[in-house]
This record gives sequence, C-alpha cells and structure tokens, in this order.
Amino acid sequence: MHIDDFIKKENRESLAREQTKEGLFELKEVTIRGNKYNTFANAPASLQDYFQFALIHGEWDFLAYEDESYTYQEVLNKAAGLAHVLQEDYHIKKGDSVAFSMRNYPEWIYSYMAVTSIGAIAVPLNSWWQGEELDYGITHSESKLFIGDDERLERLKGLVGDIPRIAVRCDANLYDNAVNFDDVVESKDSFPVVEIDPEDDASIMYTSGSTGYPKGVVATHRSIINTPVAWAFLGTLAGSIESDGETFPQPENPCTLAAVPLFHVTGSHSNFLLSLLSATKIVLMYKWDPLKAIELVEKYKVTSFSGVPTMSQDILRLSEENPDIDVSSLAMLSGGGAARPPEQIKAQEKNHPTKAAGVGYGLTETNAAGTNASGKLLYLKPDSAGFPAPLVHEVKIYDEDGKEVKTGELGEVVIKSASNFRCYWKNEEATEESLDSEGWFRSGDVGCADEDGFIYIKDRIKDIVIRGGENIACLEIEGVIAEHPSVAEASVFGLPDERLGESLATRIALKPEATLNEAELSAFLAEKIAKFKIPERMWFQEDELPRIASGKTAKKQMREDAIKELGLS
Repeated sequence: MHIDDFIKKENRESLAREQTKEGLFELKEVTIRGNKYNTFANAPASLQDYFQFALIHGEWDFLAYEDESYTYQEVLNKAAGLAHVLQEDYHIKKGDSVAFSMRNYPEWIYSYMAVTSIGAIAVPLNSWWQGEELDYGITHSESKLFIGDDERLERLKGLVGDIPRIAVRCDANLYDNAVNFDDVVESKDSFPVVEIDPEDDASIMYTSGSTGYPKGVVATHRSIINTPVAWAFLGTLAGSIESDGETFPQPENPCTLAAVPLFHVTGSHSNFLLSLLSATKIVLMYKWDPLKAIELVEKYKVTSFSGVPTMSQDILRLSEENPDIDVSSLAMLSGGGAARPPEQIKAQEKNHPTKAAGVGYGLTETNAAGTNASGKLLYLKPDSAGFPAPLVHEVKIYDEDGKEVKTGELGEVVIKSASNFRCYWKNEEATEESLDSEGWFRSGDVGCADEDGFIYIKDRIKDIVIRGGENIACLEIEGVIAEHPSVAEASVFGLPDERLGESLATRIALKPEATLNEAELSAFLAEKIAKFKIPERMWFQEDELPRIASGKTAKKQMREDAIKELGLS
C-alpha cells in the first residue's frame, strides 16, 4: 500500500483486518470488566510467559551497562534466581507488592521480571523522589520489600519502619534490615511455578495528577503486554508501506539506547518490553549525558533511541558538533513523554534524512499506548501525535458532556483499549472520575482529530506541568511550599521552555513581616521533594495573590504576566 493510501484511516483499518487474521497479531474479542475489547489471541497470557516468549529469537546479547554485558538467557537466569529469593527468603506471595527504585541498572530489569513472574505486584518508584516521597510510595502500595541502590537507601534512612531491604551495587552494612543483592541472588535455570491470569495485577506505577499526592496506576498482565505487541503490529503495518523513504526502519542487528528512566512507561515499555519482541539489545545509561550518548551509539552501533524530545534534540546537536563520532548506525529517533515540537521534526527530516523521526503519545494509565507516527507519515503531519493502532486502540475527542465532537473540533482526548489500567490503587473516586463505565479513559488532555484519524494534542485540562517528560502536579508543589513558615500562599504554574517544553514557576504571598528568598526556599524544598519539582523561577510579594471572581487564585493571569515579563513565547 502506498503511503498516500495508508495515511487514510479506512485504508489502514482495511490493511489491519488482513494482517490480523492469523499469526501473532490475530485478534479476538474478549470481555474485560464488562466491556468488549480486541486483543491479540496468540500473545503471551502473562509477563512470566512473555519473558520466556522472547526466547523464540534464540540467544542474543541483551544488556550492556558500562563494561558489563549479558545475554538474554543470563538475564532470565538472574531474574529467576531473584524470584526464588523473593518466595523462599521473603515469603512474597502472589498479589503481594514489592517496591524498587534505582538508576538504570540491570538489577532494575531483574527486579521487574522476578516480581511479576511470581504473580507479585511490581512497584517501580521514581528514583528522583526524596525520602518522604519514597516512603509514601512504599507505604501506600503496601510493599513488603524494597530493592534499591545507595542513593535511594540513604534517603530512606529512618523511614518505612522495619521493611526489609535488598541493597543494589552498594554496601548493605550501611543500612538497617538490608542484605547485598549479590550475596543472596544466584542464577537459576527456571522460575518458580505460579499460575497467573491475564487480568491479575502486575504493577503499580505512580503518576502525578492534578490532585496532589501521586496516584498508583494499577496495570494487569494483559494491559501491559498488549502495548508492546500493538507497537510491533504497527511496525508490521508500516513495513508494508511503499514510499520514497523508510517509515519504520528495521535494522539487521537492532540495538536501542535506554537513557529514559526505566520507572517511566517510556523506559519500561518502549525501551525494555518492546525489545523482547524484536531481540533488540539494550544499552543502559547511568544518567543522561548527550556526549556520552553519542559515544555509546558509536561503540554499540545503536540503531534506535526513544526518549523525551529534549534528549533526541541533544543527540542530533552533539552529533553535528562532533562529526568525528560515528552515529551513522542510528536509524530512528523517537520522542515521547512530552510534546515534540514540529520544528524539531522538520529539522530532523531536512538535516538528518537517514534518521527517521518518530513520536508517541500515551500515558501511564494506558501503559504508554495511544498514538504513534514515524518517518514519512510523521513528516506529512509533523504537528500531530500520530494515530492509534487500527482495530486495537481507540482514541476519540469528547466534549464536556461525554459526547464525541466533530472532526477538527477541540475536546478532551479519551482512549479505550485492553492496554488501559484497571484502577487507581485504593482510590475508587479518582478511578470513577477518569475511567467511565464503557472503558474510556479521560486523559485530561485537550486535542482534536483530523479526517485521517491523526490526533493533535493542544493543551491540558489538568493542573499539571510537563517538564522534560515528568508530570508535576501544581497542587502538590503548592502544598509543600505552603509548609514553609514564611509562606502565606503559593501558586505554581508552567512557563514555556525551549529545551524542556515547560519549566516550573511560582508566585508566593508572604506572611506579614516575613522574608524569604529563592535560595532559602529552594534549600527548604530540596529536603522534601525531587529536584525536578523545585520551581526554577520564583516571585515573592507581600500582598495576597490575584484572584478571579470565584475567589480562586488567578493562575492563568499570573502565568501570562510572567511570560510577558520574561519575554517568552
């Protein structure tokens, strides 16, 4: 099918019907919590099966970290060893929660695989969180064990009571109730035998919404697996396109650079889980460093990268500034987690024609599923977020009354598929607000759809700021700022940022006769919240904050005033 035909929604769906009649992508209708969904009939039923399923490719080099290298079988065996430790030493049972937080180490992947393979619930916590935030996640998820590295264990000193800890790549003797990972985990040939249903809970991932405390997004085995299989299906569809440029490059020896934190769905699903379907080697980065990134591209002949748009832009910029570093192997640069500016996509098409651009739109609640586009498809509509996987993911635009709007009209983006989350952990009210009785998830994003079914994200309904792919709840930050004894009231909002998409700002009303400056408040906040949540611009005033007629703070006005004062666009 030619790209001019494929871009039409009805033609994509027609092609999809042909390619879903048999094989891995054969579809069947199942009923999940009272609603019918198309699912992949031959997909693994659980993550335990999914991890073994990857062996259909045979043996391959799977992980590289610093000077370490591991085959897929070695990773499976180490994860199996940890699974036995969880069961036999810590008595973790099916349905129990296990939290872990660390840098992008191989042990993160071992932990995820081990926990989910025994039917327990993986709780990958944000590694940028400070002690009280980690304490909240561990306590709220009712985790019975914590696996972490030196930085996270240090932050948890004096917190979360006597919960046992497994120390990763550090000295367990420095921490109470801790043992060294390498001392207790030995490779095993097989995982413990546990019966797992596709609708059993598999993970709780925390996401910042507009209501303060992060919400625990509960995903099932089916909902997680459905996303990478759908992405592979999209790749197969795109591979059938006839055009004068590749839409979805298929390198002979695929290798991806994992720089996005694995605790994000972009990292865990796109970088990790999707790699198991394509036998892709993963190169883990300790922390983001664009020069180091292109050096790793050269060293390992990396073929793809998926990260927040600022990272993709960094790679392109550094490769231009360092022409002696060979990045010719890089065939795909995708952006997710935040809007990718169309100017960036156009520049990539013009200046880097051998490196296809890609975009993806999804949320933690949808296990990163939503819309995608790459290569020529994206270049034809560079300001779009792509289109949903035909027959598998549905995306519509609703008005305030929950009715679908006309083509081109703005409304709230809603998503329905078997990839959607089951609920918010211990928060029935928030679940009912976001997930309706028919299975549609209200994203909180404002967008529109064109006549070809491509989706365009325009704004947000929820009071959150997305800084470099990180969702930050303004209400949460306002609450922490208000804890300072000099603060009477604070309003937090986002400002345009060329590199990060948005940066955080706050306007603060001080108590009578109180004084406070930016350095003092930043130091105060650093003890309570992750660094990326600390506002980069602050205004202090003696008068109360401006208000609208309802009595709420005039946040929109304050944001517009700040943009004008700073000369931002």
